Amino acid sequence: MTGARLLVTGIGGAVGGGLAEVLTDRGPWSEVVGVFSGERSRDAFLARAPEAVRARIRPVVRDLSDGPATLALARELAPVQRTVVVHAAANVSWTASLEAARLGNVEVTRNVAELARALGADTRFVYVSSAYTATDGWEYRNTYEATKAEAERLLRERYADLRPVVFSCSLVVGHSRTGAISRFHGIYPLLGLIERHEPPLLPGGRDRRIDIVPVDWVATELADLLERALTGAQLADVVAASGTAAPLLGELVTGAVAALDRARAAVGRDPVRELTLVPFRRWEFLRRSLDAWQVRGIPMPDRALLDRLIGVYRPYFEDDRVLPPTGTTTPCPPWSRYLDASVDHWFSQRAGRPRALARTGDTG
Repeated sequence: MTGARLLVTGIGGAVGGGLAEVLTDRGPWSEVVGVFSGERSRDAFLARAPEAVRARIRPVVRDLSDGPATLALARELAPVQRTVVVHAAANVSWTASLEAARLGNVEVTRNVAELARALGADTRFVYVSSAYTATDGWEYRNTYEATKAEAERLLRERYADLRPVVFSCSLVVGHSRTGAISRFHGIYPLLGLIERHEPPLLPGGRDRRIDIVPVDWVATELADLLERALTGAQLADVVAASGTAAPLLGELVTGAVAALDRARAAVGRDPVRELTLVPFRRWEFLRRSLDAWQVRGIPMPDRALLDRLIGVYRPYFEDDRVLPPTGTTTPCPPWSRYLDASVDHWFSQRAGRPRALARTGDTG
């Protein structure tokens, strides 16, 4: 029995995919097992991954919501001296029902923790969480925050033998140089609203911070933590956030619009319509007025689409609570260095496609 195994759930997601790339040229791992939720997810990951990543990862398909099937994975893997399990799989929807969020974030965490126990007494458990939530003294803005905190409490209370350590990160955007990322969540639906529908107004506090972090910095910090976990040392939790270096909402919107304009100009398109941020109270007055007076001279996106997206973002545009950065080996790079790359990559992958190829209702 030799070697050290790293088992990664959610390896097809944004953080998991970034970690997979970092692991290609570092780490003491004799085996890296990547767990996918289904064959489609596995095949999509392998199709886009560089050869070095495909050679490094042993893909396994498993429904982690199925406890017995998850536990069976322990019997299918060869014994090793030590395993580190990093649980990055999650239901990241901010609008999921409480039942769906608990299944994806609490029950799945329980199943993966049981798997970790079955893999041996030297197994360590690293839980990937959100810097936008906490287990105590927190008013949860949605079911995602609430159930991620619930899962963390579960690990502390029932799986202390796994010596769990929590790695929390804030809103992940693309690679700091290339802008590449495997999933367009977080700020990307907002980019879709601005680019495709060009609203003249958006509600939000200009002085609220939106904590964003580039995926390669997050993945490097996570890889560092995993290597420390392998030593068996007592570890403190890590919060990979940008803190006071995060952009204000006004700065983020202005920077994103400028980046979109440059990307549109490169393909011969006009700039985005001028966009103004207004306080929510004024926004609500204007929306009621437009409806009551049936104003047609101010172009606005579809009401249902706009209300849905604004409803999702409103808690964060009004309440910018986020955990401060803690335990990282390097500070997060300044947002101005990577926002353009993130926007440009998103534009080339999504907005730059012919409209007919876009999926119905795809706002990411």
